This record gives sequence, C-alpha cells and structure tokens, in this order.
Amino acid sequence: MLDDRLAGILSGSIVRVRRINYVRPGGVRDVGEGPVEVALDNGAVFRLESGDDGESLRFAVGEWVDPFAEPLSPENREFVASSGKWVAFDVSSDRDFDRLIGARLSDLNLLIASGKIVGVELVFGSATMRAEVRADELYVDFRDDHGR
Repeated sequence: MLDDRLAGILSGSIVRVRRINYVRPGGVRDVGEGPVEVALDNGAVFRLESGDDGESLRFAVGEWVDPFAEPLSPENREFVASSGKWVAFDVSSDRDFDRLIGARLSDLNLLIASGKIVGVELVFGSATMRAEVRADELYVDFRDDHGR
C-alpha cells in the first residue's frame, strides 16, 4: 500500500497546489509560512508540514481537512472570531507555485539537521521547491536554473 502511494507521488504531474495559512481575526494572513498541499493528476495528494516537535518535517498523505468547517458550534464560532483559524488557499496560479503545475517530480533531496529531517528540496525539471521547518513553521522558497 505504501509503495503504491509512493509510486503515485513519483509518477503524477501536479494539477493543484494549496497553501494552508493561519488567518487571524480581521482576515490577516502570513502567506510566507504554513503547510503546502500538492494534488496530482493520478488522484494522489500529499502535504508538507511542520512535525509535532516543531523542528522536523512531516510528510502526510491526503487532502487537508478543515477542523473548523461549517457548520460551527456557537463555541467554535466564538473561538474562530477571537483567535482565527487555518485556511487552505489555492496558490496554483501564484508566482513560483505556478511553475509546478503540469510538472513531475524529478529528484528529491532531504535536509537534515541534528539527526532530523527538517526539510526537503523537490526538483521539478529546472525548478526546485525548498520546504524547511524553522521554529514550528514551514517556509517555502523556489529557485531554478535561471536564478528566479
């Protein structure tokens, strides 16, 4: 079963990328941090996110599910209004992420610090997406052969 999931991730081309950002009351969000979810044309979906220890990278399979989706209880509605919540945003057409649409994974490099996997570089042809956990948050940046 795990081999099938891994084969799906390695063989599919990307059709959608979502970023899960924390939205504070008033609608303010930090687009520079938060988990990344990748959907492939073969139906496979995976997420890169901060691990429970706040230092290591967690690789999860499946689409992110909003624990505060409607309908909300009155208590949860009050909590969201006062504290905010995580929300998934489709970033497939955003700068940098748009280069991943239609691409296939061609290489993967693990980033290791203090004996833990803290990040990954995913290579898609000439574009590389680097996802790294720092202080309990996942940060993503891009580079390619042309320095973009």
